[in-house]
Amino acid sequence: MNEGSELAGQKRALRKRMLAARRALSKEERAAYSAEITGKLISHAAVTRAQTIFAYAAMSDEVQTESLLSGLLAMGKRVAIPWITGKQGMEAALVPSMDLLEVGAYGILTVREEQREILSPQEIDCVIVPGVAFGMDGARLGMGGGYYDTFLPKAERAVRIAAAFQCQITEDIPRLPHDSGVDWIVTEQGVFKANKK
Repeated sequence: MNEGSELAGQKRALRKRMLAARRALSKEERAAYSAEITGKLISHAAVTRAQTIFAYAAMSDEVQTESLLSGLLAMGKRVAIPWITGKQGMEAALVPSMDLLEVGAYGILTVREEQREILSPQEIDCVIVPGVAFGMDGARLGMGGGYYDTFLPKAERAVRIAAAFQCQITEDIPRLPHDSGVDWIVTEQGVFKANKK
C-alpha cells in the first residue's frame, strides 16, 4: 500500500513509541491486565449476542487471548482465528478446540493444517481486534502489514472490538482512507464506545 511518505513516517514513529510502552509492561502486569480485559470482553453485549467470533492468537507482548478463546468455546460460540495466506492475505480459520492449535508463523498459535476449515468473513458477527495503538475515535494503528485493513471490510456486519492495554490508547493516530477502525475499545481500565467523528 502506498502511504504518503510523511504519514508513513508518523505511523512508524508512533508504532515504535507504542510498542515500547506495551513491551515495558512486566509479565505479571500483562497477565493481570489480560485477565481483566478477557472478563470485560466475555461479558460485552456484542460478544454475548454473537454466534461467530473472529479473535486472534496473541504474540507474547499483546493482550493474551488463550483464556478468551477457551471461554468463547465454552460459551458455545463458533470461534475463528487468523490464518495468514500471504502478503496482506488473511483468512478466518475455525477453531474446533484448543487442542488442535499449533505454533505457526511468528510464534503465534494457528489451526493445524489438516483440521483447517475456512469461514466466510460474512459469517462473522464480532471481531476482537489486536493492534499497536488505538484512539478513542476508533482509529487503529497495526503492525503495518495491512492484514486487518484488508480483512475487516469483508466482515462488513461484524462489530469490531479492540483488545488493548490502557498504555496503547493515544490521540491523533494518523489515518488513511483504507485504514480500518473499531467500534469499541476494551482495556484493563474500562469499556469505551468509539467516539467516531
